[in-house]
Amino acid sequence: MADLSDASRALVALIAQTVYPNGTGQPPVAGVGVRVYAGWPMPAQLDADLPRYIINVSVFPRAVKPVDSAISKWRTVAPPLRTITLSVAGQVVTVGGSVSTPQNLALVIDGRAYVYSVQAGDTLTGIATALATQIVTDFPGTTSIGPVIAISQGATLMLDFVNQVYQSATLHEASISPRVGGAATRQREVRRQDQEFLISVWANSYDSRDVLGGAVDSALAGINRITLPDGSFGTLRSRALSNSWDDSAQKQRIYRRDLACWIEYSTTVQAQHYEVTQGQVVVENDAPAVIKTIYT
Repeated sequence: MADLSDASRALVALIAQTVYPNGTGQPPVAGVGVRVYAGWPMPAQLDADLPRYIINVSVFPRAVKPVDSAISKWRTVAPPLRTITLSVAGQVVTVGGSVSTPQNLALVIDGRAYVYSVQAGDTLTGIATALATQIVTDFPGTTSIGPVIAISQGATLMLDFVNQVYQSATLHEASISPRVGGAATRQREVRRQDQEFLISVWANSYDSRDVLGGAVDSALAGINRITLPDGSFGTLRSRALSNSWDDSAQKQRIYRRDLACWIEYSTTVQAQHYEVTQGQVVVENDAPAVIKTIYT
């Protein structure tokens, strides 16, 4: 989910990229060391850094106002990952692929569902054993060897919709439908706000302050969208009227420039939503009174 700390970190990262356009292993735009961080600077840190020509850039949250918005619909930010396969050849099912979680496996056989939720530490052989243990209850003689399940022929109840009666079928080759379902990571917006940030450049000379402050100001002026850690986007706005100098502490060789920007962003929540591997239909017949559950 995105919150104030996420927005602060995204803004700090954006400023750091501006300050060090060629990476931190190369000189910054001001030609001296720069420290960029979220929060208000500690006096002791400034006292230690400024004499060593290390500029501080602080990003401090100020006013915030809510923005009218309705709770949004869920959207997928990471699709389901299916790494296990179920392949069918006649009456034989082979469990293949690689084991990972979360995944749900289902075999729908003649209207009955046999489901297994993959656990951490499972093996393909263990998964096949777990499914075979369920299936053998309805299809006696079903066995598994390694990752292969051999399903026996068996009798099942078939619904004759014309005569509205259930009839018992003879031994037959079972209808087998394999399903593999994963879990998608989904996200939705639950609140929206417009957050102001005060960006302060602290230097020990006005020339280095002006060079760095100007670079940050120009970069922010040219950006109107910022990516947050949860994958959502914020709208970034900066205004020239919010720029100011503060030379009141020049006797202590502290030269400060303040800039301000606003980020309108949404507070989001995430959840895992599982794919459906089988549907359930309850069929009721009046004569004779029979209620049957069929899986599709």
